[in-house]
Amino acid sequence: MSENAPIIDTCVTPFWRSEVEPHLWMSEPWASKRHMPGVLRQMYTAPTGIAPYGEYLEEARPDDDASALPGSSVSKILAKLDRDNARVGVLSPLTRGPQPDIDMATELCAATNQWLANTWLDAPDSGDRFLGTIRVNPSDPDKAVAEIEKWADHPHMVQIGVPLDAWRPYGHRNYFPIWKAAAELKLPVVIHADGGAAANYKPTMAGYPTKHIEYASQENISGLYHLASFILEGVVDRLPDLRVVFGDGAFDLLMPFLWRMDGDWGISRHETPWVSDTPSEHLDHFRFRTSRFEAPTDQASEKAWLEVSRAEELLIYGSNYPHWSSMSPADLPSGLSSEGRERILSRNAADLYEPRLRALGNTAALNAIGVQAVTGNQP
Repeated sequence: MSENAPIIDTCVTPFWRSEVEPHLWMSEPWASKRHMPGVLRQMYTAPTGIAPYGEYLEEARPDDDASALPGSSVSKILAKLDRDNARVGVLSPLTRGPQPDIDMATELCAATNQWLANTWLDAPDSGDRFLGTIRVNPSDPDKAVAEIEKWADHPHMVQIGVPLDAWRPYGHRNYFPIWKAAAELKLPVVIHADGGAAANYKPTMAGYPTKHIEYASQENISGLYHLASFILEGVVDRLPDLRVVFGDGAFDLLMPFLWRMDGDWGISRHETPWVSDTPSEHLDHFRFRTSRFEAPTDQASEKAWLEVSRAEELLIYGSNYPHWSSMSPADLPSGLSSEGRERILSRNAADLYEPRLRALGNTAALNAIGVQAVTGNQP
């Protein structure tokens, strides 16, 4: 891997120090009079109580507060970046998942963005190594666009974050103002599981599973339903600058899914006349966060899978720290070429965020991700 290609961790999850801290960043009546679901109220509890995962989460707690949530320490996240030789971490905070109360979800997104900016992105001890995510509530499109515009000039906000769970697939027209604002501001959209409200929608097309292993291995397939919707509803044809990142896997199923869509697309052209080409020809609009679980175990199958899946073009490295499924660069498939590793660990993410950072004029961040900053009067 080239020394000029710094590792970029595109998925780090900072947490509030406590369940009640979000209220400190909310307006009234939310701050003192409205109850909000706790971050641990998930329907499918992850197996974090057993080694090595329980010990791993304990390591992520702040040294000065044993009761604080893992991932709530700037220094611990910087230490994780250092261990991975990652120069930059893109912070993707969670917002308790879909809320039945739309106003509550919108207020929580606003509070999260203010907290992220003040506590992480602008904090003196961050060392300018963090980039951020503007969280918005897709069920409230007008206020989502207003929230995007509020943070559009912040020099470290590089993407928009929405939950994997949704009322409708994300290609539906009610969401279009959000994606239009994202494209115009050169903000990629990251779709990431955001559970914790205990009011989640069915995580599978067949209903509710009973165990975490079922949930963890099946819910991510919902990302492919969003991908199909973005393509077949014509969103990416209408917004050629839109880029969407899927943060929860399902990349191993991507190509068979596209082959099925390509096969059906030809006889269904009368339904989708606005789609310019076969679904598989629209992949340049999408990227997928790495997952250490998604690769064959034998070398021959792995090599074929990497080639067929276009992994070196479509994957971007993200550790998902401090979750139990966190990974490091060493967990990438061993069959990748040297150039492929560099693309996944650095260049693909740099290409994704470069237009946004150039639009902001953030030369320090451009240099940090290994992109030559342009000076002078160029846009």
